[in-house]
Amino acid sequence: MTITESSASLVTAESLERAVAQLFEAVGVAPSSSAQIAEVLVSSDLRGVESHGVQFAPRYVRGIQRGHLNAAPKIAIARAKGATAVVDADNGLGFLSARFGMDHAVELAHTHGIGYVVVRNSNHFGPAAFYAMQALSSGMVGHATTDGPPHTVVWGSRKPVLSNDPVAWAFPTADGDPIVIDTAFTGVKEKIRLAAQRGGSIPGDWAVGPDGHPTTDPHAALEGALLPIGQHKGSALIVANELLCGALAGARFSFEVSPALVQGADHHDSWRCGHVLAAIDIAAFLDPGEFTRRASSLATALRSAPKAEGVDRIYMPGEPEAELTRQRLKEGIPLAATTVAALDAVAGEVGAPTASSTLQQP
Repeated sequence: MTITESSASLVTAESLERAVAQLFEAVGVAPSSSAQIAEVLVSSDLRGVESHGVQFAPRYVRGIQRGHLNAAPKIAIARAKGATAVVDADNGLGFLSARFGMDHAVELAHTHGIGYVVVRNSNHFGPAAFYAMQALSSGMVGHATTDGPPHTVVWGSRKPVLSNDPVAWAFPTADGDPIVIDTAFTGVKEKIRLAAQRGGSIPGDWAVGPDGHPTTDPHAALEGALLPIGQHKGSALIVANELLCGALAGARFSFEVSPALVQGADHHDSWRCGHVLAAIDIAAFLDPGEFTRRASSLATALRSAPKAEGVDRIYMPGEPEAELTRQRLKEGIPLAATTVAALDAVAGEVGAPTASSTLQQP
């Protein structure tokens, strides 16, 4: 296909997954693992979360090519007790170890009613919602969180020492879409980067510039640090997550992780960060049908609440993303020409087929 620099074109999810998987295969990642990584990345674009989608793939591929990340990690359970487990990611990409961790959490939940798995020696795992939603196919509640590089100030400071520590929950309902919460305790660094690339501005409570003052300029924000949401409250929640993903998992705290990527590096270096993956078997607590009916009744009550001025519809968390996914599976994913060019460039570096030669339109 041909995409001009000034345009974006619609491409099928299947062809985009193949184009991305080929990049990872070219740097020594097994085909099955490459397909798993590509599925996670494309799922972000399907859900409209392009900040965590395929536009990030070149940085992962270069990290492997340059020897910072393990292309063939031996992901293994390092420790286990009852409903808990510790997974060692062997310095591989977080997509693989997080999927492994959630699969094991679901297995544990089948036996114990809950499964709680921590992952150490890992790296960026992309969209937290993907892993929380893994539990839905088993009728369970899913939870996922992670730490990462330091790009956030602890409340009262000007130096970035924390990560944004994204958190996701996925809850099944009796009808309609599941309720999926996927949020961070800060503004999103990649959304700031996209705003800078596209000439936009950002909300004033997302970040501070290099002078430590709040800014709406994404370029200044990229030279500064993110602010926690809710001031000291968001900062406290990040601290809790740091203790779970860093200390409990036996992984690095965010201030111990390399900040190179958030400072604009063109590749992902080794983080050795930590994740938490948890699954809750609803049947251990009550009849699953009763839970899902109650979840649906909550959604109905919230949707029918009196609307604020200018609001046409009240959405449940994850509802817009689910609707967009259905639309994009049918009509195609809009892919910017700059993203295709970046994918083609890294394909040339590693000797993979170009995205341009692989992508197909709906």
